[in-house]
Amino acid sequence: MFSPEELEEFRKDLWRTAESDLPEEEELQEFLDRGITLLENEKTLYRPLDDNGCPGGLLDFSGQNCPVIIVPDIHGRTDFLLRLMDFRLAGGGSVLELLNRRELIVLCLGDYVHSEKRGLERWLASYDDWVMDVYAGPSMQQEMKENLAVIRIAMKLKAAFTNCFHLLKGNHENITNEDSGGNHSFRKFVQEGQMCCDFIRQVYGDVILHLLSLWEKSLPLCAVFDSFGASHAEPLEPFSRSRVINCRSNPQVVHGLTWTQNDEVMDSTCSRYLAELNPCAKPCGILWFGGHRPVRDSIFALRQEGQYLQLHNPSQMNAAYVVPGKKFNPKKDFIILGDK
Repeated sequence: MFSPEELEEFRKDLWRTAESDLPEEEELQEFLDRGITLLENEKTLYRPLDDNGCPGGLLDFSGQNCPVIIVPDIHGRTDFLLRLMDFRLAGGGSVLELLNRRELIVLCLGDYVHSEKRGLERWLASYDDWVMDVYAGPSMQQEMKENLAVIRIAMKLKAAFTNCFHLLKGNHENITNEDSGGNHSFRKFVQEGQMCCDFIRQVYGDVILHLLSLWEKSLPLCAVFDSFGASHAEPLEPFSRSRVINCRSNPQVVHGLTWTQNDEVMDSTCSRYLAELNPCAKPCGILWFGGHRPVRDSIFALRQEGQYLQLHNPSQMNAAYVVPGKKFNPKKDFIILGDK
């Protein structure tokens, strides 16, 4: 636990990270080594081991009543995380202070990289460079500066508040742009997935590319609480608890928790999936939270007859404040941080 003075210095360090240039290769390698080691040694108290003795794909917070902030897709927005840390909850202090006191859980739903439409002009300029085999031009440097800053800020928060700050894997966590293991190569406006891969390989080399991939694959896929659960995407099917924990050998689980399309899922999936992961669950209102597919012109969308809440609006910075056992009210229980 930080003293007030130490916490303020930590906060300033997060802001400095957001404003810093691209890290040097040695600094980034040391940072990734520490981050991977941390994830590979997470407490089995909340992250059960898979059959190979490694931390599995499930975070299990059954039996705890701590409030939870659910953060949807970040996509390179450092200010999303920083504003959230400074946000003051009624009667409790800032999110950063509550994390320091272990009175709050922050759960990020993945997709930490790729500015998408927000950076469309930058992507188009970067693509013009890329087709000429210029992989690290000025536009791409700015894109990757944001992406790596988000990863570094998130990893610093994870290291400081390991038991309370958690990161799930999204479909954009695929730095090698592979089509295997439940991952799929990515493109939306240009060739974003391959462009990021080529940037890392040219600027930092294959060691950093490999370490970033290891970090991504060390992230869990979903979290379950006493009355709800959360994952990057809408669960494609009610995967068994064992298959989720052993997701490294179950590509269908990785795909089904990170790539689901709208209207691809049966209405009963969330209730069945929550019961599968936590047989003692006591459902209360919304059963599952996710991001991934954008919500337009609103803070959220309800699917599966109101059981699934989708909360990723790429032009806004909103997070859900959820208390296990208390019915979530979409009209009141959102943290509104502004537009972006």
